[in-house]
Amino acid sequence: MAITSGITRATKSDSEWLAAEAKALMETGWWSNYSRAENHCTWPGIRCNAGSVVEIDLGGHGLNGNITPQIGALSELQILNLSSNSLTGELPSSLGNLTQLAVLDLSNNRLVGPIPSSVNNLTNLSSLFLQSNQLNGSIP
Repeated sequence: MAITSGITRATKSDSEWLAAEAKALMETGWWSNYSRAENHCTWPGIRCNAGSVVEIDLGGHGLNGNITPQIGALSELQILNLSSNSLTGELPSSLGNLTQLAVLDLSNNRLVGPIPSSVNNLTNLSSLFLQSNQLNGSIP
């Protein structure tokens, strides 16, 4: 188990891998109606590969509040679509932990503040959508 930016992350070889992912997902608050006992790969908007979350597609799902730092614990995530919601606050620096991320769509929300420098860690990123927010500064 590794601690990165205050987030507990299981390594691939840990038997706790799935439990750590489910915990991170629950802590976002987006699946509060689901139980940790349920297989998180069956929750709405989630696609898994070999038991690991590789896609979250919650575009237009009426989400509000902040993007929690726990999202950074999903180290196998390749696609994150949270577009067209009512998300607020700043982007968590833990987004930089998502080194497998290819698509990040946070457009059409109410996000504010600077784009964290940790975005530099997203070396696999091929598509980035941040329009229609109140983010400032440049993309690192």
